[in-house]
Amino acid sequence: MQRDDLSDTTRRAVLKATAGALGVAATGTASAHEWGSSSTTTAVEGSDAGGDDVPGGHGDARPVGYHALGSAGPATDNPDTESRNPHYGAMTEIRTHGDYAYVGFFSSDSPTPGRGMAILDISDYNSATSDADLDSANLSVVSFLRNNSTGTAVMDLKVSDDGDYVFLGTQPYTALFPSPTADPVAAASKSEAGDPTPNTADDSDTIVPGAVVAVDVSDKANPETVGAIQISGTGVHNLFHHRIGGDEYVFAVHDLNDGTEGMYVLRFDRSSGQLELVNRWSLSGDTRQGELNPDMLYIHDVEVQDDPITGRPTAYLGYWGAGLQVLDVSNPEDIVLKAHFDMNGTGRCHFTSPAPELVETSQGTKRLAVASHETPDDSADADGTGNVYLVDASGIYEEDAEAGLAIDTEGTNDAGVPELRAIGNWEWQKKQSAGGENEISFGNFELSPHNSDVVVDDAGDVWVHQAHYHGGVRFLRLVDEDEGFSLEEQGFSRPKYSTPEESRMEGLSSVVPNCWAAVESNGITFASDINQGVHAIKADDISVGGAPPTADVGVSDDGSLFTAGQTDMVDLSVFPGRYDSLYVRDRLPTSWGVVGGDDHSTYEAGGSLFVEAADTAGIGDGFTYFAEAPASSGSFTFGPVEVSPDGETWHAVPGTIRSNVVLGQSTSLGTAAGAAGIAAHQRDRIVDSVGDVLGRDE
Repeated sequence: MQRDDLSDTTRRAVLKATAGALGVAATGTASAHEWGSSSTTTAVEGSDAGGDDVPGGHGDARPVGYHALGSAGPATDNPDTESRNPHYGAMTEIRTHGDYAYVGFFSSDSPTPGRGMAILDISDYNSATSDADLDSANLSVVSFLRNNSTGTAVMDLKVSDDGDYVFLGTQPYTALFPSPTADPVAAASKSEAGDPTPNTADDSDTIVPGAVVAVDVSDKANPETVGAIQISGTGVHNLFHHRIGGDEYVFAVHDLNDGTEGMYVLRFDRSSGQLELVNRWSLSGDTRQGELNPDMLYIHDVEVQDDPITGRPTAYLGYWGAGLQVLDVSNPEDIVLKAHFDMNGTGRCHFTSPAPELVETSQGTKRLAVASHETPDDSADADGTGNVYLVDASGIYEEDAEAGLAIDTEGTNDAGVPELRAIGNWEWQKKQSAGGENEISFGNFELSPHNSDVVVDDAGDVWVHQAHYHGGVRFLRLVDEDEGFSLEEQGFSRPKYSTPEESRMEGLSSVVPNCWAAVESNGITFASDINQGVHAIKADDISVGGAPPTADVGVSDDGSLFTAGQTDMVDLSVFPGRYDSLYVRDRLPTSWGVVGGDDHSTYEAGGSLFVEAADTAGIGDGFTYFAEAPASSGSFTFGPVEVSPDGETWHAVPGTIRSNVVLGQSTSLGTAAGAAGIAAHQRDRIVDSVGDVLGRDE
């Protein structure tokens, strides 16, 4: 399916399928996006919530940066001037990792064609230590990833734990943006003149339609597509990367109602770029257990976390009409349902995300998560623009009570799992006030919440950085009072600049702002705006601080080939970047043992064994430990090394993943090389090394 555009027949089929899904909203299985609409609304009735809460208004928050993504390089000083050099098309998801932000493109048109993703440098904001530092901070585009498939949208993206890879979820939805000119000569001229990518000689598709696409971003100036796997029908709407044991997985959501929807679990091999399907899960079962049947519901979003109590990889799955589903995915081939939240009976569970750590409250320690609506229009079965629920997820594991979590559930449901309870909820606008006046009117999701980021600050306060489409960015805080909990807005920002009408999203809504996602780094919120670009926003009540480390770690092993019981001496040299010192730990397979070294502790989480240095490491400080090879043969992944400024929130360091091969007593050359799972030239090197060890010539 190497193609530059959708055929007219395919385009009509996609739009027809989407419209059909929207037509079953009453059953709770509607599509979350009204791609078939032709609205180009520029103003939304009822969107002026009062006071300064209007497009362009701000309350207890202020913009501190903006890039329209029109071209590479830094943004101009004047945001209105910047907005006149826009990206022609639409932006989707934004995620940050370290000093970089990654933004997906729904569509690209002349004069900025051929874009799939932008990489931005946000280091000015991560380096800030005070609000005053933000006055001179700037966003800068480092590079763009090419998208030669003009009929394909990058709907979602997620970054690997070490920041070396980005995974894109693509769908054939750009039929809603004007197609490039039918004149092939003119089209070629436009593409050559306006192609923003550094690899202009590459004329292959770097974005695959309806797929998960793996992109190597270790060189930020030259992102490179290294692998892809296509998913049936309309492809992948959302996805998430997570490391389980020595393997990397991508959890990909195929959303539409065609009988193949579900959460597809893919194993990723860095050496080959291969993505291998290992399971597909829905409420009707999973393919590995042979229980899946075609009676499936619309599904939307997923995030995965190593649980802070059990260490088990745990997925929070937005299942639309079926609410929030919490899953134990520690064995990706045998996924176990652990809990459910029914959205207070309203369905439309669009976005879910767990808090990054346990939270201390007046009612005890709790595990929390966000589950939010997406509301298409004022005719939806809802009383307003859509709720953001803060869910008490304490009690999803048997170990929770023993660990001292304050468990408060609704009991178990028909599936035999805990039914979770919301401890707070927030909604921007109601359809009607108590007196029946001020009814709002909207369509095309314009007044709906969308994606968010859950953050626990240094004071232990829980914040939800909420993208809210035309509502801009809303800052919600968990308020813990004697009478109970509530989720309350503490500020908002609705940046509105002078982006040309023709550069905005046609076919859905051209309103500004139109914020898709919001993520936090160092106390700054970065928001992707469908029609405007990327905003940096500072809320008054959120302090600058907590920037991610930019550490380098040198790793020295005894070697990469071991016999059973042999010891590997591992030396780590730490250069902590913007911090004076950092905590450090290495990650290795649970079948290996740690048998000595500098003062350390060991523990298991996420299917791996961690060895953590007892003391923090400053510039050039080292940490040494000894790992003992297991009796079983094969190839084992060590790393990535992780660092932390506080010993609680860990950040993987790029370039610290290694592969060690163990020769068991019954291991043959073919078995050892095959088990390595690495590129051909590396496999040849291993065979040569094994031959030397065993004294063989072959």
